[in-house]
Amino acid sequence: MHQCSGELQKPIFLESDGGKDLTTIIKNNHTEFLQYLHKLGMNVSHQEKNTNYKNSSTTILTLKTTCFKVDFNDNFAKIAPLK
Repeated sequence: MHQCSGELQKPIFLESDGGKDLTTIIKNNHTEFLQYLHKLGMNVSHQEKNTNYKNSSTTILTLKTTCFKVDFNDNFAKIAPLK
């Protein structure tokens, strides 16, 4: 990891139930977090091919490199991107 600088943007608050493991918090609130990332500029591309009755598909989620500041309190994790 490296230190990032910038101004805080609009944060998202995710329920943490007192935990401080960011991976678990995001897993438990994955729908809200993905919607938040989509608003930040996540790009979704999907390609589907059908050849000789065989179907294959690829979905790619792309998020531009973004630094986040995370603050934990008793019940919530506050996640804010830096720009």
